[in-house]
Amino acid sequence: MLASIKADTSGIEKKLGALLEMFPEGIPDEFAGVVSGLTDNVVLVNSATTVVTGGAFDVVCVLDFDCAFYDKVLSAARAFKADFITH
Repeated sequence: MLASIKADTSGIEKKLGALLEMFPEGIPDEFAGVVSGLTDNVVLVNSATTVVTGGAFDVVCVLDFDCAFYDKVLSAARAFKADFITH
């Protein structure tokens, strides 16, 4: 039986886009370590969806960042940006 496994990363892409908008000049080196921690906090949002097409199974896994960790990163980004602007 033929099976295809795919990852839907659209949620991750949207959240990274929102984070990058906070730093139009690029992520500062001092904050890059915090952002890199996001890669360790990718989770499955729900159970995988299976679709049968033409005798093959297509399994789609929806991935996203852990909400609590992403909120901490956003809070740190806001604080870092405020501190960076005032100094």
